[in-house]
Amino acid sequence: MIEIVKGGAPKWIMSNQDRKTAEYIAAPAASKPSPWRADEVVVALKVECSKKCMYCESFIDDTSYSAVEHIRPKKIFENLVLEWTNLGLTCSRCNTNKGSYWSENLSLQLLNPYRDAIEQHLAFRGPLTVATLDSSRGENTVRKLRLNSREDLLISRMRRIEELHSKLRIWHSELNPELKELYAEDVSSAVAREREYSGVLRAYALEAGFPVG
Repeated sequence: MIEIVKGGAPKWIMSNQDRKTAEYIAAPAASKPSPWRADEVVVALKVECSKKCMYCESFIDDTSYSAVEHIRPKKIFENLVLEWTNLGLTCSRCNTNKGSYWSENLSLQLLNPYRDAIEQHLAFRGPLTVATLDSSRGENTVRKLRLNSREDLLISRMRRIEELHSKLRIWHSELNPELKELYAEDVSSAVAREREYSGVLRAYALEAGFPVG
């Protein structure tokens, strides 16, 4: 998880928010519409998330299942179903694991990458995401989203770390300044914020002595 900058609300939201929200609230529980799935909404979310899950940073392909995340769950906060600052993009695994979880206890609320300083709550140790020792929110986020118990996620992160490690070794061992600068560009590209698992990779590069910007 890394911090994400919220973009401006798409025109579809601004034009339809009040009417579509009222329709959602008025609809019977068994037949609620899903206005947040409008193409313009999903596209805008993919742009600001770099097509990554806002929680685990796994890439979400155009052809695979993604979910529009309601940070404050729609089952509890129906009036926020189209509130732009309440929407994000998640993979199916994080969406299922979070479900409709919500707590009014601030110390148990899941981290919001749009608003929280993630580095104050989470740290990365190899492929693992761990909570800082004084962050109950970080601990609860890791637990609820199962960030360290999903074998597929850990394996995918390890593969990215192995790829990065190879680039770091080449950069570290190069003595020619011009070549070293070129290899540094390769490492910088590999840990760019739009890359999959950039939080994990940036932490690994920093630990290896690479000056991550």
